[in-house]
Amino acid sequence: MSAKNTAYRWRPAELADIDAIYDIQCVAHADHPEERSVLLERLELCPHGCFVLEKNGVISGYVLSHPWLRRAPPPIDTRLGAIPEGADAWYLHDLALLPGTRGSGAGAKVSALLAKQARLAGYRTVALVSVNGSQGFWERQGFSVRMDDTLARKLESYGGQAVYMERSL
Repeated sequence: MSAKNTAYRWRPAELADIDAIYDIQCVAHADHPEERSVLLERLELCPHGCFVLEKNGVISGYVLSHPWLRRAPPPIDTRLGAIPEGADAWYLHDLALLPGTRGSGAGAKVSALLAKQARLAGYRTVALVSVNGSQGFWERQGFSVRMDDTLARKLESYGGQAVYMERSL
């Protein structure tokens, strides 16, 4: 990370951060934005899996994650209701960074942070759906593609480049 980017830090997300999270998601995922209530529910269901990227008091990124079922990613823009019993993976719902933060190392740093959170919670797998051509980034973080025809149909709502991936811890 270059010297100009060292002031970025990940901190636990708070309910008061939801407006910034929503606004960043509208920029980062303009083609597939989710309702504010969907993002807020993720934060409420698993606050210890949600973080914001901050520099000089300004939020420029976020990550939302929670326990879930392997190979069963929830549909985009859908409320969960609850974390399912029998959840067997830590699911990274969304990582979004504003354009100015890309290349800062923040994505790799939060990937390691989430792996730690998952281990502490007793999970041995982190899962995600890669979108917007981010598959290469996730592969560099230790994730592998785990697709089949059923998952491909399930991910149609995520857009053409959506790929289900997992990382063993």
